[in-house]
Amino acid sequence: MKTMLFLFAICALAATEASEDFSDIVNTENCVKSNKVEEYLRSSEFSWGMSLDEIKLKQKDVYAKGYRLKERAFIENGVVFLPYTPYGGEEQKIKLSKRFVKSVIGHVENGLKRNYVDAIIFPDMGHSHLFVDQKFYNEKVKDIPVKEGHKRYELMLNHPETRFLYHTAEQLDMKNEDGSFKDDRHVQWRFFTRNLVGHNKDDGKIELLHQEEHKYNTARDYDEGFRYWGAGFNISASKNGCFAYRHKGETFYFDISLKDLEP
Repeated sequence: MKTMLFLFAICALAATEASEDFSDIVNTENCVKSNKVEEYLRSSEFSWGMSLDEIKLKQKDVYAKGYRLKERAFIENGVVFLPYTPYGGEEQKIKLSKRFVKSVIGHVENGLKRNYVDAIIFPDMGHSHLFVDQKFYNEKVKDIPVKEGHKRYELMLNHPETRFLYHTAEQLDMKNEDGSFKDDRHVQWRFFTRNLVGHNKDDGKIELLHQEEHKYNTARDYDEGFRYWGAGFNISASKNGCFAYRHKGETFYFDISLKDLEP
């Protein structure tokens, strides 16, 4: 009897996960797999030491042109998958939970709302790293073979205790040649608020970290009990993007990918 109840619970959980409705947060028309004839967003679109005005104008340009991320997340039979290709291996698929997707949307919306972020592209808020619960990592993730990396990411990205570290203002020119700050209050604000840590519980919660020892305030440490995982996901806004976010009463779209920008 106990075995029957256990199997029923497992089946019910699987059915619940499979029935997640993404229609309120996904542009289903555009949320399709990347293909070889698309115009991908490339790193050559950006440069180091960009001014804030340059970054804002570049986002408008990239967004209007509809540039997409390569190997981006897509929806298939009502399920959102994120491609993952191990070095020298075949493409694999990571199933994403709605909680994860809504959490990332919340990070974007709250980052913009609180003026921690000005643009959803690589020079500003465009890439992430992970802080993974160490106990969870040791028990569930550590022993998964490298060739099955998609299983690692599926566990880490969907775990409610995982945190996502966004190094914002990535290519923003914030300092003068002598190391002093630019005489611009908002640029200085961006320097001191550039480490956003987003939670994974669909509440949009974000925290700030500060790394005094690093000249550009680039943090990589969180609380005890969490493991830093450097290779996170990338995001980029595009009119043809998959996931919807709201900003100042308007709806915009962005993509998610594990693949870094290419030249």
